[in-house]
Amino acid sequence: MLSISAFIASGLALASVAQGAPGFASIRSDQPDVSSYATVPITWELPLKADDPTGATVEVTGTIEEAIAQMDATYPGWNETFQAHLPPPPTVDSGAFDLAALDDPESYICKLDQWKEAGQLSILRGIEYLRGLTGSAKNGPGPGECGRVSCSWQSAIWWCNDNDTEKEVGWNNIADGTLYILQKCSRDAQYVKGQAFYKDKWNVIVRYDNDSC
Repeated sequence: MLSISAFIASGLALASVAQGAPGFASIRSDQPDVSSYATVPITWELPLKADDPTGATVEVTGTIEEAIAQMDATYPGWNETFQAHLPPPPTVDSGAFDLAALDDPESYICKLDQWKEAGQLSILRGIEYLRGLTGSAKNGPGPGECGRVSCSWQSAIWWCNDNDTEKEVGWNNIADGTLYILQKCSRDAQYVKGQAFYKDKWNVIVRYDNDSC
């Protein structure tokens, strides 16, 4: 069973992968007929004090990693406090968590030839950050409206709204979808890509990202 800390301690190197194709293709035949997904910025409401999630908040735009960096630059020590209050990191091992305890998707797909794989370690770190947040994400209206919530070492987590109205989803729900993809679609204990679809017309994507992150 390998946790984030165990990955770091063992010094596993994430191999480089070729640059992925831009944009998002609609995958399932029962999804809306969308040739590509639009990218929209994610805005976070983060607490001014990282150890007081119910206190005053400030809006920051970007991925969660960018938002944390901005908070730490404005409020020195914010990141250290945030990291100290994160929940235990998720694990990759197939028996490490109960799929039944997650917010189960309606379906998922791992064979996505148009996308390259992400590094598991970076995706796990993104899940850990999402688990440390309260509240929810807003996106839309869609269909095909996507926001990149996490990106590090060119490995990204996206969530997409395929409703024609605005959609609000909890950060933990997005983390569940990401963890489900890790469970079902991981390769060689290092790489992963996949997409998980939910009945109320939203989905999570894990993939390599060719943007600088």
